[in-house]
Amino acid sequence: MGFHERHPYLFWQLIGWGLVVGDFLFLVVCALCDFGEWCYPVLVFTFIGALFIVSLSPIIVRFSRSKAVPQSEDKLLERFIRTKISAVNAARRSKAKTALILLSVFGSMFVFTAAAYYLGKYVNLALGFAGLVMMAGAPLVIILCMMENGIRRFFSVKNAEKLIDLVQPPDLNALSAEDMPTLAFGGEPPAAFLNFLYNWLKYYLRGERLTFYRVAAPDLCKDFCPSDGLSYENVLFCIPVSQLDLLNGKEERFRKECHIMNAVPFNYLVKSDDEMYGEM
Repeated sequence: MGFHERHPYLFWQLIGWGLVVGDFLFLVVCALCDFGEWCYPVLVFTFIGALFIVSLSPIIVRFSRSKAVPQSEDKLLERFIRTKISAVNAARRSKAKTALILLSVFGSMFVFTAAAYYLGKYVNLALGFAGLVMMAGAPLVIILCMMENGIRRFFSVKNAEKLIDLVQPPDLNALSAEDMPTLAFGGEPPAAFLNFLYNWLKYYLRGERLTFYRVAAPDLCKDFCPSDGLSYENVLFCIPVSQLDLLNGKEERFRKECHIMNAVPFNYLVKSDDEMYGEM
């Protein structure tokens, strides 16, 4: 988890005050080198943007955190799920949608800049200043709203954990033969995470229900040796790909999303006894 995810308030405050310091240094350079009038808009817009980040970023971060993941009471889990949703949505986003987002951001900046110029010159200077503030904050607001909308659309199936079947695999060797994508948990995952997993995989499901093969780490010791990254408290969830529709180019996207979700092939987490004896 990155610094901006662990300390979002401090992250945005550092950016805001960093812009203020950079703006002041640029002012000193402009004064010493006599760059001319072109530097005035740069100084003003940068200061307004820094002011917007410093003053409003705590409110925006607080607002974004208040929109909790369904049924999630663990803030660390909620933050993890939101990060994974953003990564999955980014992987699924088409080039046309990315271009639309960029067009919305730059278009809003142009509109508010033009409005600020008109209001400040022909109506009232205070209204022009307000337009500049809106211009500086528009990109952040648009991106934040799109992220929140992406999370709401991601959880299109409510209480999806009720549509998940956790079954014991009939044969552990079959998991190794098929090399199923596998998720490792430190214990039994909460309902919020099962809800998240279903809504992630619903895009690929052939039917309505989703089945996971649940394997406790101690059960692996009968035929396999867990890798160094596993402990006896771990629980493995294997995804049978037979229930998924991976045609028409979906398989490549599914593999990419498995990498995002840290779902690795089953054989990566375990080794058979024969392999262990061979290494010895």
